Amino acid sequence: MRLFEGLIFFVLGAGLAGIALQSLRTGWLPFGSRGLGRRLEYRRDEQPCGYWLAFVLYFVGGLVLAGFAVRVLMGTAAPLPLQ
Repeated sequence: MRLFEGLIFFVLGAGLAGIALQSLRTGWLPFGSRGLGRRLEYRRDEQPCGYWLAFVLYFVGGLVLAGFAVRVLMGTAAPLPLQ
């Protein structure tokens, strides 16, 4: 179970960091839903404060999750309990 959890968390963390880095090229980040089919997105040119806040949240969250996954895979962190 440790291997499965570590791999899943690593893929999710790397994906979050990858989305953040890709947004540097595209200029926008998706950030959830406004409801009824509309999505919330921050554009670097229109909402720079929201964009950079979302960028930091995505990138740091991805790095933390990937770091935790590496620790789980190495055995220095306990995997999440299953109940």
